[in-house]
Order: sequence, then structure tokens, then C-alpha cells
Amino acid sequence: MKAIRLTAPRTLAVTDVDPPAPGPGEVLVRVGLLGLCGTDLGFYDGTSNYLRDGLKSYPFVPGHEWTGTVVGLGPGVDGGLTGQRVSGHNFRTCGRCPQCRAGRIRYCPHRSEIGVLGDHPGAGSQLLTAPVETLTRIPDGLSDEAAALLEPTAAAVHALDRLGVTSHDRVAVLGAGTLGLAAAQAARAVGADPVVFDPQPAARELAGHLGLRACAAPARPDEEAYDAVIEASGSTAAVRSALRLVASGGRVAQLGTPHHAVDGFDAAALVIRDVTLHGVLSGIGHWDRLVALVESGAVNLDALVDRVFPLDALDAAFSHLASDRRSRPKVLVRIDADAAGTRR
Repeated sequence: MKAIRLTAPRTLAVTDVDPPAPGPGEVLVRVGLLGLCGTDLGFYDGTSNYLRDGLKSYPFVPGHEWTGTVVGLGPGVDGGLTGQRVSGHNFRTCGRCPQCRAGRIRYCPHRSEIGVLGDHPGAGSQLLTAPVETLTRIPDGLSDEAAALLEPTAAAVHALDRLGVTSHDRVAVLGAGTLGLAAAQAARAVGADPVVFDPQPAARELAGHLGLRACAAPARPDEEAYDAVIEASGSTAAVRSALRLVASGGRVAQLGTPHHAVDGFDAAALVIRDVTLHGVLSGIGHWDRLVALVESGAVNLDALVDRVFPLDALDAAFSHLASDRRSRPKVLVRIDADAAGTRR
């Protein structure tokens, strides 16, 4: 089969490798679409904190956002999955530690994350094995493009859950990328009226297309005005702004991932204004709710996709991801054109 192999900064190739075989409790998936995000870009250009901190090293198969079709079953797996479109979360856990036994698998100290952390190869290959419990079936009403965005955007739903956002909350979302626009749409679905802040005109235009209020930057009246703030960009300026925007007694969700320490983070303000700060990891446990929001039309993920590149144009895909030429935040790669037909 074909697989993407990243061997050094800005050095990748599509290579021939032996296909994997599904073990007990696993399925074999023919990957159709692969999503690229900032984490993948950090691996591609060598700036990733995972590389810097020794949590990942070249060479490896990248990719952790994907959708495809089940084409094979390991021992003990229900045959009804064959031919089903699926996507899935990327955590592979030990199943034995106290966190796993309590169902808190995202905190497993022995976990790996396909294409990100540990030795498991990523989804950047034509065939992928996945534990059946990590999978979500894709309803006919969802396109392949939307299905490929479920993994990152489920974290946005997790952020809303951690903050306990209701229709009574004033909500600010910092960043109109994939995470921010998903979070803002999900907040609107519970009756809130979120405001999205992003300095890029194209990002604000897309937010407006989705029916969201968007501003270039917070103004003085915005300071301490929001009950819930979702930082969805990971930028230094936005991380600092989150504390200026949140009201006393309010809540902040750090959903974006800064790739370095943030100087000037006013930790004292957390205490003085009794603010609760949540770090948000993954969207495990929130996929079903997200799928329902997308099916209902409350969250539009298709609108977040800028381009779908063929597998033989990987360098172009990463260059486009890194550029300012995108009018929409998401870049996808078609891994196998025969994996699944696009459905809407």
C-alpha cells in the first residue's frame, strides 16, 4: 500500500509499505480523506513542540484526522461494520491503568496518539488498523469532508461542555479557524450569541457567511465582558487576550495549543477575578453530540474546507496550509479515491 513517510523537516515521500493486518477487536480501514492541521504543519516544518521535547522523532507516518471505509475485520469484531464509513479518535491506551479502568482514557499515562505521539503509524496511508471502540459510524447525511473534520472539531464541543455554556452566557471565541468556528457554531446551537475575534479578513468573512458575529480585535468595552471565553488559535496574543476578556467569576477554555511558553500571561488575574481556566484535550466522548449537531445543520463543517489535494501533491498541500492564500481554514488530502464516495 501507499503511505506518507516524513523523514526530516520539509522532507516527505509517498512510499510502498506492507499493509497492516487487524488484530483482535480491530478493523481495517481504507482511508479516504486525511485532514491536515497545525500539528501536522509543525511536524512538516520541524517546529513542533513534540519534536522539540523528544515526544516524537523522524521518520514516521503522520496523520490523525481521517475518514474511510471498513474493509476488513479482526477476530471478535461484528461483521456488520464491513463497508461502513467511519472515522475515529487517535488515542491508543493501555486499558489497564487506573485512568483507563475508570473510563478516563484521555489521561492514560501510557497512551499513544496515531501520527502524533508514540510509535503507532498515522492515518496518512491507504490502510489503517483501528480498535473498534475508537470508531464512529458516519451517517449518510454527512459528507466525507465533514467526517474528516470530526476529530478536531469534537474538541470544540468538549470545550463548551467544560465551560458549561448556556443560552445565558456571553461567549467570546478567539480565532476563526477550524476549532474556533466549530466552537462558535456549537455555542450558538445551545442558544448563546457568540462573538468571534480574528485579525484576518478572510476568516471574519467566513464567520459572517456562517451567520456569526465577527470582529478584528477586542475593544475596550469587551474587557471583562464575557462569561465564557474559548481561546481557539494558540497564538500568544489571543492567549493573553482571553484573560482580559473574561468577566470576574468567568471561565476560560484553552483549546488552541501554543507551541511555546507564553510570556506575559497574567496568572494573578485568575486569582484576583476568581477565573476558572480549563485546558481542553481531545474530543473523546463528544463525537455523538457533534455528529448530531452536524446532521441537524446547526454546525456546518463542509464550509470550513478550503481545498482537497491529491496524494501526489503533498508538498503543495502543506505549502497551502502554511500560506495566507486560504479563504477557509481546512486543507484535506485525498488518500484513496476509491475509499468512499462523497455524500451530502
